[in-house]
Amino acid sequence: MKQQPSLIGSEKASNLANLSSQERLNLRETMRNTEAQEWIRRYRKKALEEGRGEAQYWWQQILLDIAKRRGQAAADDLKKRMNEQKDKK
Repeated sequence: MKQQPSLIGSEKASNLANLSSQERLNLRETMRNTEAQEWIRRYRKKALEEGRGEAQYWWQQILLDIAKRRGQAAADDLKKRMNEQKDKK
């Protein structure tokens, strides 16, 4: 039985193109906050598995990599969002 190609990906792309600028900004904020929550989860898991010192070193390397790929402003924004998310809980 041959599987039909999925249109979901192209539908999402066309839906994203139809978003208003405010909707795109809201989506970007949601994605950045979600990324911060995910990195918090990963850091906590690493700290539990390998200890806080190893997790701290690992995190510093991650931040350096993010700064290289996306720029220092993006790394600083991620740290800020993580601190905000962490303080909420």
